[in-house]
Amino acid sequence: MIRKYYNMTQCRDPLEIYREALASIPVPTEERPPAIERAEVWPYPELARLWVRVETGPFAAFPNLELVILDPAGQPVSQMFMVEIRQPYQSLTMHLRQPPRPGERYRLEITLSRNEETLDTRTVEFEMVFREPEGK
Repeated sequence: MIRKYYNMTQCRDPLEIYREALASIPVPTEERPPAIERAEVWPYPELARLWVRVETGPFAAFPNLELVILDPAGQPVSQMFMVEIRQPYQSLTMHLRQPPRPGERYRLEITLSRNEETLDTRTVEFEMVFREPEGK
């Protein structure tokens, strides 16, 4: 019986294998800049928190997402800035910094940006009343 021994110095460098694998991955491209496709706001029962859902179109480079809740007087009562979002669907809870005004109209302003350029904006008006989310 003949045994064959392998010389470990003849193995390929793992970094070389890794670089080749990365080079073979197709680079994603965008046919058009991403846009805000859907946005919803659902107040929680105590009205001090809001369930916000935002969906964007597909993207190759990660955009930023800015969310600002304005009270009936147009003053910001909550805001969030998300840097380089990784998924097109965002579901989050925003907390109001002031006591809510039940039954009054509030506004959510959304800005989608990348590299200091605004890609899309959307405004969602909603009443500060609890209602069950549709299609949870």
